[in-house]
Amino acid sequence: MKKLVAIVLAAGKGERMKSDRPKVLHELCGRAMIEYVLDAARHAGAQRIIVVIGYGAEGVRKALGDHKDVEFAFQAEQLGTGHAVRVCSEQLAGHDGPVLILTGDAPLVLGASLAKLVAEQAKTRAECVLGTAEVANPFGLGRVIRDERDEFFAIVEEKDASDEQREICEINPSYYVFNCADLLNSLGKINADNKQEQLYLTDCPGVLRSEGKKVLALKVLAGEEAYGINSRDQLAHAFTILQRRIHQHWMNEGVTIMDPSSTFVDSRARIGGDTIILPFSYIQGPCEIGLRCRIGPFAHIRPGTRLDTGVEVGAFVEVSRSHLGEGTLVRHLAFVGDAQVGANANISAGAITANYDGSTKNETVIGERAMIGAGSVLIAPVTVGAGATVGAGSVVTKRHNVPAGAVVVGVPAQPLHSKNDKPRKP
Repeated sequence: MKKLVAIVLAAGKGERMKSDRPKVLHELCGRAMIEYVLDAARHAGAQRIIVVIGYGAEGVRKALGDHKDVEFAFQAEQLGTGHAVRVCSEQLAGHDGPVLILTGDAPLVLGASLAKLVAEQAKTRAECVLGTAEVANPFGLGRVIRDERDEFFAIVEEKDASDEQREICEINPSYYVFNCADLLNSLGKINADNKQEQLYLTDCPGVLRSEGKKVLALKVLAGEEAYGINSRDQLAHAFTILQRRIHQHWMNEGVTIMDPSSTFVDSRARIGGDTIILPFSYIQGPCEIGLRCRIGPFAHIRPGTRLDTGVEVGAFVEVSRSHLGEGTLVRHLAFVGDAQVGANANISAGAITANYDGSTKNETVIGERAMIGAGSVLIAPVTVGAGATVGAGSVVTKRHNVPAGAVVVGVPAQPLHSKNDKPRKP
């Protein structure tokens, strides 16, 4: 199979979003919506991705700077989807193979569906294959017109459609695979003779058909894959669908999510089997949760957190940028931030690591089997040694480290005795 190049159209502002942020950078489940489109393109086999940018171009460049397979084409004026692809002409020069074209505001498209389009184009050697879907409410979407043999005839945009054509429920969500040479040829033949006075990419398949080229329209997309985002309410709807997919994935992997409707799981999170997530928990990635953990209810796992096997994070506990060792318990109303906690430690109700001094986030180290009493405060940077105990309500001030096996109490915390000594007489 010839090398696949993908083009992702991402130049628009998205007026209905009512935002200064480029539309494709609005987030869904922890990631910019365009990143899901890039993932789908890669799944379909794209090794090189051209992102067409315009409004907020530098912001998009910066947001996608870590994607090594992405390059950019600049559309100074947004004169339609056909014009957007035209600005990629130089980058497509010399490419002998298929071109996958997608929109950056359609994060629900699945790579498996795009792979079917790519495979069909390679199999049939069609000059163009477009993916279509049937939806209950096609308002605002381009309709796919078929001839008497049920073969592709044309795409008609909503604003240019007749009343009869508007009754058609098969829509074009703008996912195409073109042969590169035929794409460039057809782009040179389209015009802006339409109500929006724009160059429509949707006219290119019609141009190819009129020249006797093979154009296929495949109903391989589920309705939700055709869902593009143009407003905040559509963003919220897409969030609901994506969360359902994320939950389903982890439940299929052996994770129990007691009530998916009240649980948020970031798309970047990783969760081990036999972990149980109780209602109203918020898992914000990237983070890593090990095997047989128990999370919640009302727990917040923040980015940069790693929980080893058998960790319990209980009700109203927040853990941020911390590593909790195997079997550690943090059960109620605690905050653990910027901490390294050894195995089988116990952090009691209301205990916190005071990690921020007003200018710097500092680290707390808690050794294995340490006991941190209820309502205690550990002011970082500080270390509590293995097997040590911090008494309830104590305040361990910064750099006043607690030795292994020691017991400290009070405000500020002072040594009481070693666990190997006899308790002091009253």
